[in-house]
Amino acid sequence: MRDGIVCTKVEQLEWQILPGGFKYKFIAQGDRFLTGIGVAQPGGGESWHKHTRAVEETYYVLKGKGEISWKSDGKVHKLAFSEGDAMYLPYGIENQFVNTGDGELWLLFNITNAREMRE
Repeated sequence: MRDGIVCTKVEQLEWQILPGGFKYKFIAQGDRFLTGIGVAQPGGGESWHKHTRAVEETYYVLKGKGEISWKSDGKVHKLAFSEGDAMYLPYGIENQFVNTGDGELWLLFNITNAREMRE
């Protein structure tokens, strides 16, 4: 546990890029979570990946629209999303998303147990 409040100067953080072209920054972190902000260009996003069973994730769509896909029960499921939508991704689920719009897709996201993030 920390003794005080932490303020991050987000503009000073460097962007990271994931396979698929999703550009992101982790803007806040605690002992059990990470909060990030990210942007995908049209046609870009995050390629198929799977988090460990300890990790849950949420997204809030700040701007733009896209489609998220996930694998479950031997099938690929798809869901369209747009500005103002919030999504919850359960632990251990293989997923990807793509920007289906003409402009940038901006997301705010939270990841639990981030130290155990990827399988």
